Amino acid sequence: MQTLIKNISSLVTVRADGARVKAGAEMQNIGEIRNGAFLFSDKIEWIGTTQEAEKLISERKLLPDTIIDAGGKTVLPGFADSHTHIVFAGNRSDEFAMRLRGATYQEIALAGGGILATVKATRTASLEQLVEKSRKLAWTAIRHGTTALEIKSGYGLDTATELKMLRAIQLLKLELPVYVKTTFLGAHDFPPEYSGNRDKYVDLICNEMLPAVAEEHLADYCDAFVDKGYFTIEQGKKIFNRAKELGLKIKVHADELTNVSAGELAGRMGAVSADHLLFASDASISAMKSAGTIATLLPGTAYFIRMPYAPARKMIENGMAVALATDCNPGSCFTENMQLILSLAVINMRMTAEEALTAATLNGAAAIEISDKTGSIEVGKNADFLIADVSSYTDLFYHFGINQISEVWVRGENVILNPSLRG
Repeated sequence: MQTLIKNISSLVTVRADGARVKAGAEMQNIGEIRNGAFLFSDKIEWIGTTQEAEKLISERKLLPDTIIDAGGKTVLPGFADSHTHIVFAGNRSDEFAMRLRGATYQEIALAGGGILATVKATRTASLEQLVEKSRKLAWTAIRHGTTALEIKSGYGLDTATELKMLRAIQLLKLELPVYVKTTFLGAHDFPPEYSGNRDKYVDLICNEMLPAVAEEHLADYCDAFVDKGYFTIEQGKKIFNRAKELGLKIKVHADELTNVSAGELAGRMGAVSADHLLFASDASISAMKSAGTIATLLPGTAYFIRMPYAPARKMIENGMAVALATDCNPGSCFTENMQLILSLAVINMRMTAEEALTAATLNGAAAIEISDKTGSIEVGKNADFLIADVSSYTDLFYHFGINQISEVWVRGENVILNPSLRG
């Protein structure tokens, strides 16, 4: 079954010509085709202009079974949200209201809030309850254009609950029509039972949690929150070395609260991505660039907790590859909407519209190592794309705060219209 979409006002391909990622100035090149057209089955089979398509049809060199007229619309690759925490239990809206009234993190923690409130709720939730809650979040993300997701554990902080979270992600992976990658984040924080002996908790991660995760093949990556008040450089290094021994690749929550050189650690460890990076130093930027580590920036978190934004311009001007993601989580950024992230990126991190689109599509896919098959509209890649009810991609940024996406296609199937897939 071959489908042709034609008369596309703005076809944004983010063409990479075989490259896994776009870095630096190349992020500006989104390969837009005006009055574009493309043919697809489950994969992209031909791309060009509508005039070229009509000529090939008249010559019977293109024989589509279905033709869709996308006049006045924009087509772009699906968003790859490469950093989320959508599997959790509980609700922290009261804590958010406390923060708005001026409560400090310490005051909220003393009142029973903070990450440990989510840990408590997640430990008591059943596997089925975790899947049900996260399914709803995933489908909201899909309706807003997300076609690939990374999901982390990290709200268990004990072996049983971390494994329960990872199993919940595996169940979601089986039922969702989008790509799902899994990250073990047992090193998200220290549980109260190890508050007096943090190194002992690191030993638990290395000697019990990670081997159990690897034995069941429950994760693609291992992450750790390396920052002031959380895991030290040495603790992070120990966890990452053990993870690599067991066949897991590395991601790093890095330099979100202050500069502790976690970005440099990410580069030295050969991390696939380093995320947050609000306080990344020049040395960290250099180390990550040299290692090919992708800087995954999360402007929604800076917005939500009123922090400085990551230095996106400096990173791009220094030739780094930058990705964008939601960081959807219950405490510091509760949104699953990648369109909102695009808006925050261009306004508050001073990225261009083109850079932001590249960061949210191809580079996001590269941050979870699937850019060989998705993240751009190119012949041979999977037919993963969005149709937006706007005549130009710039309208996605200009008219903000609403859902501009009307159709979400994954592997050549409209996942919003198909009732068997709808969440």
